[in-house]
Amino acid sequence: MTSDNETEIYWLGIEKEIRIFFGEYYRIHAYISTVLSVFGIIGNVLNVFILTRKKMISTTNILLTALAVSDGLKSLVHIPFIILNYDLFVKTPHPFSISSYSKFYSTVVVIFHSASIWLTVSLAIFRYIAVRFPLRATTLCSQKRAKLTIFVVCLLITVVRIPNFLDYTYVYPVYNNVSHWDIRDRVEEYDFNQRFTIWFSALFVRLLPCLLLLVLSILLIQELRRASESRSNLSGQGTIQKQMKTNRTTGMLLVVVVLFIVIELPHGILLLLVAIHSNFFDSVYFPLGALINDITLLNNGINFVIYCTMSQKFRDTFMEMFSCCDWKSKCLHNTT
Repeated sequence: MTSDNETEIYWLGIEKEIRIFFGEYYRIHAYISTVLSVFGIIGNVLNVFILTRKKMISTTNILLTALAVSDGLKSLVHIPFIILNYDLFVKTPHPFSISSYSKFYSTVVVIFHSASIWLTVSLAIFRYIAVRFPLRATTLCSQKRAKLTIFVVCLLITVVRIPNFLDYTYVYPVYNNVSHWDIRDRVEEYDFNQRFTIWFSALFVRLLPCLLLLVLSILLIQELRRASESRSNLSGQGTIQKQMKTNRTTGMLLVVVVLFIVIELPHGILLLLVAIHSNFFDSVYFPLGALINDITLLNNGINFVIYCTMSQKFRDTFMEMFSCCDWKSKCLHNTT
């Protein structure tokens, strides 16, 4: 077993390269974050507009709409945080503004992020039930149950996370005859509170959801293979087309889920190492924090690209809403 000292030497072995990268990336981080945040806001606003059209309403799209709202809000609250902390477009903002917004941001961004993760898990569960038990899907995966799931997920996450907001207070310390506003933890057992938060985030916000998504992805892939093998036994063009449409939707959601796993699982492993090794945060996690945040921001808006690429119905609805020409007439003309 590796001792703490040996582990610390290992982290220090890669610390120099990581800090060099941090120094270079930090110069452009604020601008990249701003661009990605704007991309996430625009992409998710479009997602909400399109997914809430009357002909697009379905159980899956209700969950995707909630996911778009959560991802869009994550991107939205990030922009003021970047502007205040990196002095973008604002010259020397009042320190109290930075402290106030940092307190607000540190709580709500985790709520939105946790909601996005567990909504993605809910989406995968609903989809698996729909393809595994198609005859019972109308009852088990109803729109009413989807809305109830969204409400329960958001309520539980808010209840769990709000106490973190109450753990902080404003202070007005003086350093070298210079006073400024700051926020500090109320709890005297700061180390315990911080470690509990890290363990909770690593296990219940990232690793457990990623494990569930990984299992559900494997099950969904198995169902897709089973459907492909049984397609030759289906009779009737309508039945075959319905099965192919179901498979396309499942495939699109699999891309969303797998991309989520690829992004969140490494982050969860890093948080777990922070919880296990105290020096890992300063040596590795903190210098990589800017890159991790930007990758998460990219994931906030990438779903719009996935939907446009893999869903014909989504593309058609988008064109109907934003094209100057009559898209329906054009489609009818092309099919005649």
